[in-house]
Amino acid sequence: MSITQEEFDYLIEQEKIFDELDPIELAPAPKEWTRSLTAPETKEKFLLDFRRSGFELTKYTYNKRYRQTIILVRYCSTGRHTNPDGEPFSGPHVHLYREGFSDKFAFPISELGIDHNDRMDVVLEKLLAYCNVTSSPMILPPLY
Repeated sequence: MSITQEEFDYLIEQEKIFDELDPIELAPAPKEWTRSLTAPETKEKFLLDFRRSGFELTKYTYNKRYRQTIILVRYCSTGRHTNPDGEPFSGPHVHLYREGFSDKFAFPISELGIDHNDRMDVVLEKLLAYCNVTSSPMILPPLY
């Protein structure tokens, strides 16, 4: 299943809120969770996933999904990636949905205002702001 680029833009711009306001925990590693979000105006549903490795404590991923399987935004804290056009990425990068390619293209983290030195809780806050999440639970900082 895929969506158009216009649908992606529309979905990102929609205001979203978390369905539950329990604090978000990013530690201890390994850690994994999924939270649901809703767009109040349209009742569209979204999912936010977090996965943190137990072996590489600096390795973690955030996924923002729509309709269970369509990844709109994915942040990767480490790793290598090569885009379909051959452009390589090493280190932190962000995948943004692109019509015809799904989440196969990676972009510099600066596209979302993220800095290499940002802690994972700050990265999450910036990711939520990019996705227009206007009401979110308290994010507990990681203890690393």
